Amino acid sequence: MLLFFRMLEQRGLEIADAESGGFAELARGVQACRSCGHTRACVRWLKWRGRLAPAPLCPNAAYFDGLEKRRRPACP
Repeated sequence: MLLFFRMLEQRGLEIADAESGGFAELARGVQACRSCGHTRACVRWLKWRGRLAPAPLCPNAAYFDGLEKRRRPACP
């Protein structure tokens, strides 16, 4: 589950963004992350913040993209 939240952070998102999409979607995202077979590649990518390789195949890529689109701009 930690990788899910680290990926949120890497994408510039917060837990509030994920909660705004609904708890059922959040739970599905966490479960998809937990059952992903690319955990080692994800850990390595997060450690180096994507500087050494492209992002691994992520089962939550579309979910994160949707959250980014829905995210409200921060108030000044």
